[in-house]
Amino acid sequence: MRDQDDAVIWLRPEVTGRGRVPGYSRAQIAKAAIAVADAEGLDAASMRRVATEIGAGPMSLYRYVRNKDELHLLMADEVLRQDWRHWEAMPEPDWDRTMRRMAANLRRLVLAHPWWAEVMMRGPIFGPTIMRMVDVTLAGLDGLGLDIDEMMDVAEIVRTFAVGHAQQEYYTARAMAAAGAEDHANMHPDWQPYVVSLVESGELPYVRRIVFEARTPHESDPQVLFERALGRIIAGIAATLPEAEGS
Repeated sequence: MRDQDDAVIWLRPEVTGRGRVPGYSRAQIAKAAIAVADAEGLDAASMRRVATEIGAGPMSLYRYVRNKDELHLLMADEVLRQDWRHWEAMPEPDWDRTMRRMAANLRRLVLAHPWWAEVMMRGPIFGPTIMRMVDVTLAGLDGLGLDIDEMMDVAEIVRTFAVGHAQQEYYTARAMAAAGAEDHANMHPDWQPYVVSLVESGELPYVRRIVFEARTPHESDPQVLFERALGRIIAGIAATLPEAEGS
């Protein structure tokens, strides 16, 4: 548990210049930590474990990052830096295209590195590439008649949707695979009797409609579901913009 002084996580500048030459770079440390987290989860990326991975002493990482929280922030910022080619087109000429690109970028990041979302949800965190992401996102909302707080609200709505949807997509796919279900479009035989009993009870009419009418649970392409839901969110935001309200 972090104390009050550590409530906000920030990434200090890398140590360079005078003094003993560092034996490792932060990029090396981040790369090793990311590999551990991708394979085994965020909790596995401890200071001791990452030090072992790079062949350093257990306490040596404290020369580069002050604690595990800063290590995880370093990892999150590095993942974003490695992905930056996908952010270079931002801001797009139109605000909605900027939001769609941001959402697609976040979805891809979370699906590739599920732990990234957990780090980003720990509260205010400050890393150089993360701040750059914030800046190019808000730049795409400029000129709409929104003040900076409203611009942040819009960006947060889309960000929260994209990250949350990607997390659900990832964990659903993992659960389906563990249960032996082929994909979202096919119900596992072990689940079928229970679902049928619910439907046949007559007490859950909307569940029945989901089973027999809805496309969503049977859609085999998660990206289609993502883009359809995102389109609704974009349309909802558009309806609240000053120009729309004044028309």
